[in-house]
Amino acid sequence: MARLTHRLAKLALAAALVAFTAGVWAAHRAPTTGYELSLYAATPDATWVGVGTALVVGGAVALTAPRDGRLHDAGLVAVGAAGLTVFALPVLRGYAYYGGGDSLTHLGWASELADGSLAVTELLYPGVHTTSVFVAEAAGVGLPRAIMYVVLVAVPLVYLLFVPLTVQVLGGGRRALAAGLLAAALFVPVNNVSVHPVAHPTSQAIMLSAFVLYLLLSYVSGPSATSTTASPAPSGSRSRFDGVSGLGVLLAAAGVAVVLVHPQQAVNLALVFVAVAALRAVLRRWTDGPATRHRGIYAQTGVLVVALAAWAPRFERVGGATEATFGSLLASGATAGEVVSQRSTSLTEVGGSIGELFVKLFLPATVLSALAAGLVAFVAYRRLRSDDDTLAGYVVAGMVPLAGAFLVMFAADIGDQYFRYLGFLMVPVTVLGAAAAARLADGLDAQSGRRVGTVVAVVLLVGLVPVGVLAVHPSPYMYQANSQVADTEFNGYSNTFDAREENVPFAGVRGGPRRFVDYHYGTEYTDEQLEFPGDRTGIPEGVFAAGNYTSAYEADRYLTVTRGAYLREVVMWRSFRYPQSGFAALDATPGVNRVRANGGFTLYRVDAE
Repeated sequence: MARLTHRLAKLALAAALVAFTAGVWAAHRAPTTGYELSLYAATPDATWVGVGTALVVGGAVALTAPRDGRLHDAGLVAVGAAGLTVFALPVLRGYAYYGGGDSLTHLGWASELADGSLAVTELLYPGVHTTSVFVAEAAGVGLPRAIMYVVLVAVPLVYLLFVPLTVQVLGGGRRALAAGLLAAALFVPVNNVSVHPVAHPTSQAIMLSAFVLYLLLSYVSGPSATSTTASPAPSGSRSRFDGVSGLGVLLAAAGVAVVLVHPQQAVNLALVFVAVAALRAVLRRWTDGPATRHRGIYAQTGVLVVALAAWAPRFERVGGATEATFGSLLASGATAGEVVSQRSTSLTEVGGSIGELFVKLFLPATVLSALAAGLVAFVAYRRLRSDDDTLAGYVVAGMVPLAGAFLVMFAADIGDQYFRYLGFLMVPVTVLGAAAAARLADGLDAQSGRRVGTVVAVVLLVGLVPVGVLAVHPSPYMYQANSQVADTEFNGYSNTFDAREENVPFAGVRGGPRRFVDYHYGTEYTDEQLEFPGDRTGIPEGVFAAGNYTSAYEADRYLTVTRGAYLREVVMWRSFRYPQSGFAALDATPGVNRVRANGGFTLYRVDAE
C-alpha cells in the first residue's frame, strides 16, 4: 500500500510539473500588448492551471513524503518555482516596467546613478538602485528590465529560500522546509498598502530581512567561545581569530547591507538585535538553560548601530521624518479610525467593504498570526526549556519593540506608515506560524497514531495558497489597479516632454505626470533644478465632468490621458470621480485639441479663452 501511494504521488507530481512548465510557456508566449487592468485576468488560464497544480500537488507531496527522499525535494521545487513565478509574472509577460508610482521615481534615481550624474553617497537608499545598474550592465538589458529582475526575481527568491531555512533552524521537525516554503509562498509581508511587489526599497528590505533573521538565529544557536572547547558547529566554523566566525562576519555585513537598502528597516533590525541580545543576557544570568551555550551578538549589533549612525543622519529627510512622527503624536488631526471610515465610504460606493477587503488582503496573515500566537503560548508554558523554544523566544523578543513601533506609528497618524511595520512583523510571524504548523502536525500524528496532523497541515497551508496568490499583485480583486507601465506610456510621455512648450503647465487624471518627469529627467535633477509646471496637478473632477476646460483654465494647458487611467476610472472605479462621459467629451470639446496619440497615451492642449 505504501509503495502504491508513493508511486501515485510521483505520478501526480510529475503531471503537476508538466502542467506548470506548460503554463510558464503559455505566459511567455502571451506577452502584454498594452495596459492591462488586471495581471491575473490577462494571464492565460493555462498558466494559472499549471501554477495552481504545482502549488497544491507540490505542497501536499512535500508535507507528506519522507524528509530524506527525492520526492519531498521535488515537491519543494514545485512549490518554490510556482511561488516565484507568481511574483515574477510581470517579467514573464514582458511588461515594459512594473510600478507606476514611487517605482518610477526610483527608476529616475537609478538612471542618474547609471549616467554618473548622481553619486551613490548622495542617495539615502542606494542598494536596490546600484544592484539594478550592475544587473543592467552585466546582462545587457535596459534599466527598467534590470530593476524588475532585481525586485521581482532576486528578492522574492531570497525570501522563498530563507523563510523555510529559518523555520528549520527553529526546529520545525521533518515538515519544517515544506511548511516554511508554503508559508513563504503566501508572501504575507506584501500587503499592497505600504509594502508592495514593485521597486520600493522599504519593501525589498522587509523581504530581505528573512535572510538576516536566518543568519541571526543560525549564529546565535552556535556554541559560544566560552561554553565549549569542542569543534565549532557547521553553522559557523571558527577562524584563526579567537572569537570570530565567518557566519558572524556575514551577519554583520548583512545588517550593514540593509542600511543601504533602506535605513528605516535597518532600524527595525537593530531593534531586533538589541532585543535578542538582551533576552540572551537575561537568560544567561538567571537560568542555566540553552542560552548559556548561545553566542552573543553584541559586536554585530554595534556594527549595525554604527552603520546607521554614520549613514542616515547625513540626509535631511531622515530628520524631517522623525520630526513629523513626534509632531503628529502631539498634534490633533484625523485619527486612524476616521481615515478608515472615509475610505470605507469610498469603497462602498464601488461595491466593496472593509470586511471583504480585510479577508482578501489579510486572511493568510491572520491565520499565521494565530498559529504563531499558539507557539508563543506553548513556548512560554515550557519556559524556554529546549533549544528550539529558546530560539523561538528570541524571535518573539525581537517582535516586541517592532510591535511598539507599530503602535507609535499608528498613534502618530502619518499616513499608512504603520503598515510598513506590520509588513516587517509578518516576516517573523510567517516563520513562527510555519514552525507552529509543522510542530502541530507532528504532535497530532504522534498523539493519534495516524496521519491526522499531516491532513491538518495540508488543508491549512495548501488551502491558504489561492488566497495568498491572489493578493500578491494589485488588481481589481482588491480594488486596486495593475501597477503596469506600458510602452505606450513611456513613449507618449517621452515624446511629449521632448516637444513641449516649457511655459505651458500640465494636468492629468488624479494628478500630473510627476513620476514620468522623474524618470525622464532624473529624480534628483527634477527635485533640485527642474521647473516643470503642473507636474502634480490633477484635472478638477467638476471640470472633467462638465468639459468646460477653456473657461476653467486662464492659460493654455496640456492634458494627458492614458488608457490605464480610463480603465481605472471607468471600469474599476465605475466612474466614481471621473465619468466615462468626460473621457468621451475630450475629443468633442471646442478649444481642446488632440496633439498626439499612440493607442495608450493621448495628449490634448487646451486653448484658454
